[in-house]
Amino acid sequence: MHPRIHRFIRFSSLLVTAVSLGYVAQRTNVRADVTEEGLSQITKPTQALIASISPERPVVIHAYVSKEVPREYVAVRSQLLSILREMQARGGAGLTVRIVEPEPYSPEAQEAVDNYGISPSPVTSREAGRVQQMQLFLGVAFVSGPHEEVVPFLDRGLSPEYEIVRALRTVTQEKKKVVGVLRTDATIMGNFDLQARRQQPAWRVIAELKKQYEVRSLNPGAEIPADVDVLLVPQLSSTTTPQLEFIQKYIDAGRPALLTVDPMPLFDMSLSPSEPMKPPPGQQQNMFGPPPPGEPKGDFRGFLSKLGVDWDPEKIVFDTDNPHPSFAGTPPHVIFVGKRPDGTDPFAGEDPIAAGLSEVVVLFGGELKPSAGHEAEFVPLLRTGTRGGFNKFDDMVERHMLFGLQGPVLPRQRTMLAESQVLAAHVTAGETSGEGASKGKNVVVVADLDLFGDQFFVLNERGGDLDGDGVDDIRFDNVTFLLNAIDALSGDAGLVELRGRKSKYRRLSKVDDLTKAASDKRNEEVASASAKAEADIKAAQDALDAAVKKINDDTSLDETTKAVLLKSAEEAENRRLNAKRELIMRDKVRAMERTESEHLAEVRKVEDWIRVLAVLVPPVPAILLGFFIFMRKRQREQDAIPSSRKRGAK
Repeated sequence: MHPRIHRFIRFSSLLVTAVSLGYVAQRTNVRADVTEEGLSQITKPTQALIASISPERPVVIHAYVSKEVPREYVAVRSQLLSILREMQARGGAGLTVRIVEPEPYSPEAQEAVDNYGISPSPVTSREAGRVQQMQLFLGVAFVSGPHEEVVPFLDRGLSPEYEIVRALRTVTQEKKKVVGVLRTDATIMGNFDLQARRQQPAWRVIAELKKQYEVRSLNPGAEIPADVDVLLVPQLSSTTTPQLEFIQKYIDAGRPALLTVDPMPLFDMSLSPSEPMKPPPGQQQNMFGPPPPGEPKGDFRGFLSKLGVDWDPEKIVFDTDNPHPSFAGTPPHVIFVGKRPDGTDPFAGEDPIAAGLSEVVVLFGGELKPSAGHEAEFVPLLRTGTRGGFNKFDDMVERHMLFGLQGPVLPRQRTMLAESQVLAAHVTAGETSGEGASKGKNVVVVADLDLFGDQFFVLNERGGDLDGDGVDDIRFDNVTFLLNAIDALSGDAGLVELRGRKSKYRRLSKVDDLTKAASDKRNEEVASASAKAEADIKAAQDALDAAVKKINDDTSLDETTKAVLLKSAEEAENRRLNAKRELIMRDKVRAMERTESEHLAEVRKVEDWIRVLAVLVPPVPAILLGFFIFMRKRQREQDAIPSSRKRGAK
């Protein structure tokens, strides 16, 4: 047989073998995810959920996914399609997966809008130096008989598997569990403002809970219904004595609850524990005088003490550890709970509520301690580092005759503590015997309500990639912490593991190492500029204080003359102080901008050098290999020439 024919037969046989093996693997549904995170491979609980779908109660999944997506959404689209195809491959006769790639204004796009309310979301695409608006479909609808759940849009920060599994679990169960939200002055369920004559929207936390639970508003003046699975009390200090008795009865029955106690609620300072209760609706404004006082508050500190928690509502906790240079000007009372510089991890405990979290932000929160004389198990969930302390509430607010309570005001003096402070805790107690004894406790207490604010839900949806480079600049797990707490309290922890399955955005460590010196220099110069500005402002303030003291110490002046001179001196010094403060802040901004420009220039040099290497280095192995093959070929040609034909042969 001719060698060419022999090689052709061998090549054809290999091609047929490869096609056959691929077909066999496809028919046997053999799939593997070789990535480190394994995000394209569904977990075992998800596999069990898919296997439980029977033909008697089938589920149809309609996925509307655009073909072309901006670079920021490529990973989301890829993960979504991988998981849907994995479910399609593993699902039985009861599961149908339909993937549609609608074009704008096509019949498929109109079908998504009309049947499931999935409309295209406008997304800005910045590629190749062009900025354009795109209409993007990334929505999924789940239908099982009369039950229907819709995920309108999967944004960058959402986990496709988590959203799919949550909707699939909801659509396949007969009845959702009930989360009861007690109505307090903290109207997170929304309310109609009689003074402004407009509807106040509910917090985003409510919409998030409704995706998984039946959320019900509860009357605080009545007993908690028996079908409530988890009780959520926003701002426990805004409750009366009878309302606390109903909550106590609920908890003593061994039923779970999540209580928030915020010493300084930034969304409404009038809800601080030291402030009186708000009057009933319609009586909050009195044109003939101050509004009538509300009902007296209950003994919320004694209530918490019975649970096994000691809380001082006057303490506002701070922590000087700030891992984010971009938030260098943030007050230390904004606490970033995460891995500390000394290597300690506050989320390394065994409690599933906090396990696997990256970072949680607490805004002007309080401190929780186990109360003395109680045997309840006190498990910290969120805690500060050892470089913090506290301020008193009265030192951080101002009371104005017209505008009421104003704050927060940052005091110069702080009480430092060389120990960690607990910001949230899980309190449990076993069932006890005896007449009138409680049936155990299962309560999560969080000393901050602002950490469930809408801004954190927006960050959760859009992801922490602030500059669009594909790397998470920030990742705050406030939403995950709340949902984990509700799930753990309700006894349904099936989604806790899925919430922790997120992509690991890896930076180019070599680039970071090469630019570390420039980054450290930038941070030092920014800190130096801030310290210089504070010192200059303090010097100007000291000059004002000295001028006032000089007038006060002058015994030759009467009180009227002193008052006139003090007012004149204060006005003159204040003008100088304001002018100097403006000049100081302008110089500070210029110094920081100059430092930032120098830092970016250094980083750009490193990046340009890496780009040059990226262009020059890859061809080198191919060139060397080609040179080696060429020399080897020449050598073989030389060896094939008879010695008699070589130059110089005799």
